[in-house]
Amino acid sequence: MVIAIIAILAAILFPVFAQTREQARTTACLSNFKQIGLSVKMYSSDYDEKFPMGTYSGPRNWEVNPDLDQLAGAPCYDANTDWKGYDPKDGGPVYVGCSYGGEFYRTLMTVQCGPYIKNKQIWYCPSDKFRTPNAANITHGLQSYQWFPNWVYNTWCSAPGPFPCVKYSDGKHDLSNDPPSELSDLVSQRMLFVERGVFGWDGTDGSSGAAPNTNYNHARGYNAAYFDGHAKLVNFGKKWTTLPATGWPPEKAPQ
Repeated sequence: MVIAIIAILAAILFPVFAQTREQARTTACLSNFKQIGLSVKMYSSDYDEKFPMGTYSGPRNWEVNPDLDQLAGAPCYDANTDWKGYDPKDGGPVYVGCSYGGEFYRTLMTVQCGPYIKNKQIWYCPSDKFRTPNAANITHGLQSYQWFPNWVYNTWCSAPGPFPCVKYSDGKHDLSNDPPSELSDLVSQRMLFVERGVFGWDGTDGSSGAAPNTNYNHARGYNAAYFDGHAKLVNFGKKWTTLPATGWPPEKAPQ
């Protein structure tokens, strides 16, 4: 009888403990975003209100894949000879000169945002199933978060193509000519950094709820840092109402 009671109590309490632990991890991750967002603000105060651009030659008004590792043989996208051969003095190899991928984040972590943070551990979500802050990941720029100031629904909104305009509550926005900086419009709404689960095909609301999956860090939603420096958890089910909108599939976009 005693064993049965203990088993019942364990079955009740273990999920509660797991939820409490995950909530603590979500909060720690949110703190990471806040610190990273503030580092961008401090950088911009030193560089004429411009945000860091990683290894690009100008403002990067687009997402950057955080899992693409050219040092491990991934394809080289957005080659930049200006950075080829550069040594950020982080104990890793010199740059191969590919902006879209690990070297972009390695530059943020070490060269541009790093001096304002001085702790690379905050680039790693404690719930990330794919990335841990080991030396190899750090020196390859493989971390948990994603640069995300714009996406397809905003950039291609007014041009012919497979993606529609998204009608937001206060009208339609085309952010393609609004580079990420302190001077950008909608600074309290536009996302600067996000994490796994942000894309419309990922998370518990994957494909607008038609294909939920486990490609996320937190079960409730994904954390995001915004242009004005604040950070918050965006609950799943809100992907068509964020700026930029990240829902999927395109035909589900509100018109």
